[in-house]
Amino acid sequence: MNLDQLRTRAEKAAERAITHLYDRQREDGSWVDRLSSSTIATALGLLSLNRADPQAHRERVESAVRWLRANQRDDGGWAMADAEWPSSPGMTAFGLAALHETDRERSHDAIERARTFIDENDGMNVIPGLTGEAPKTWPAALPTIWALTGLRDFDQQPDMPVEAILVPRRWRNKVSIALPAILALGVMQSRTINRGLARRVLGRIAEPLALDWLREISGTNGGIEECPMIAGFVYLGLREAGVGTDLQLASLRYLLETQRADGSWAIDRDLEISVTAYSVMALGEFQEVASEPLLRGTREWLLRNQWNKPFGQFDIPAGGWGWANPSGWPESEDTAVVLGVLADLGLPRSHPAVQLGIHWLLTMQNKDGSWSEWVRNTSIMNDRPCPGVTAHVIMALRQFGVPSSAGAIARGLAYLTEHQEADGAIESVWFRDNTHGTSRLLEVLTDCGRGGTPEAGAARKWLLANQAADGGWPLRHELPPEGSTAEETAWALFALLKGGADPRAGAILRAVEWLVDRQDDRGTWRPSNVGLYFDDLCYTDDLIAHTFALRALGRWLKLLAGSGENR
Repeated sequence: MNLDQLRTRAEKAAERAITHLYDRQREDGSWVDRLSSSTIATALGLLSLNRADPQAHRERVESAVRWLRANQRDDGGWAMADAEWPSSPGMTAFGLAALHETDRERSHDAIERARTFIDENDGMNVIPGLTGEAPKTWPAALPTIWALTGLRDFDQQPDMPVEAILVPRRWRNKVSIALPAILALGVMQSRTINRGLARRVLGRIAEPLALDWLREISGTNGGIEECPMIAGFVYLGLREAGVGTDLQLASLRYLLETQRADGSWAIDRDLEISVTAYSVMALGEFQEVASEPLLRGTREWLLRNQWNKPFGQFDIPAGGWGWANPSGWPESEDTAVVLGVLADLGLPRSHPAVQLGIHWLLTMQNKDGSWSEWVRNTSIMNDRPCPGVTAHVIMALRQFGVPSSAGAIARGLAYLTEHQEADGAIESVWFRDNTHGTSRLLEVLTDCGRGGTPEAGAARKWLLANQAADGGWPLRHELPPEGSTAEETAWALFALLKGGADPRAGAILRAVEWLVDRQDDRGTWRPSNVGLYFDDLCYTDDLIAHTFALRALGRWLKLLAGSGENR
């Protein structure tokens, strides 16, 4: 295929993609995505509705049971999502527990196949907590669910210390997004498991404080973190404890509102703030978004979703943005993304929302120069320093004229270059694999006038070396091979183009052709498992794939036109 043919195809692909994107826009100017359905969220939602009132929720319970049976793999296991993904003992154990309690007779064959899968895959050793070890993150809840559903002795649960609410905030906050489940299940254990006198006394002191804390972080829709999985843990724990009726009802209401028509639940309700910003970023490659009438409402919607009061439970100041409201927490990644988009939409640095957002980002910087999501200066779970987030924050600050020599940016850049691996790659906590982080590193170095440095050259070299033979970029690290993905390909292609790659270079043309070839009849791209939620809970997101693929094509077409390649 010659250059003119590829350009023509790319222009048509971009036109279809833009039409698809505007067709998805809501009346208020925002966008909403679809995350893949989740085995763990569906299992917990099913258990919650069944325990609340199996008769009143009979149709919903049956639809969730049908979804679990339909999504059981041929090997007897369940995967973490409804997208292509291998079965895992952990996900299978959640699916098994839900069917064991809610549909034991009719789902007998499915349950037995799940047991066989767990046995054949060394599940009793692989699944944290089932062999007496002490899980440190969300998998600690799995043996608790097995205990609740009668699959193991009730007293053999990993300890969920409700007393965590009694320790200083700066320490307990380090577990960040896991804390709601720890406290809810901790209340349950304090009420139902025999413990020594000291633990019983501390538990009774801690319980009302834990319940009040959960009330404080609950959104007006009853959700916590916009996460059905968390809602399930909170409901099941507090119901078993027989306390916090208002929280139980709120969590149940949230589960009822977020169950999908097919009976399933996603791991998160959606990422509406994130994908709205990503949509503007993509459209900005094709038009002046600041003067686009269809995006006036978008700007106002983003401004309305800023946190104008502190998120006191985690000592997070006012001024940030979350991934979704009303119960998503303000965090660094989306604050940076939204601020950058507001700059594109014409807001000056003097605007009060921008000033507050910049102050928020500067306040949230870690001592080592990096940025995490919610909690500063911790290395636990996903609140550890993230190169991808750090790069995005620096780029947002640069868009509003903060100089590269400024202390915060200089320290952030130093962190990034110090943590770059010898081969040029750098990780990203919130998106799997190294392609995202390395792409972001090349982008931020270019933005800061360091595109010619050895660090930028090493990142560029790594990206080119990891391009697949088909022209795309695959997921490589800690994941089963599934070929190139739209997300990795878009991230790498955009970064290389921004970093100075010739738009007519062979590697670039192969990547463009890969994206064009894989656009579907609807004008979009197949999403892959790139999102990360807790340690190894991934999801797909249709608008992440769509917006970044469109953005990369837009940058290529723009650079090609600017290079004098005119018809």
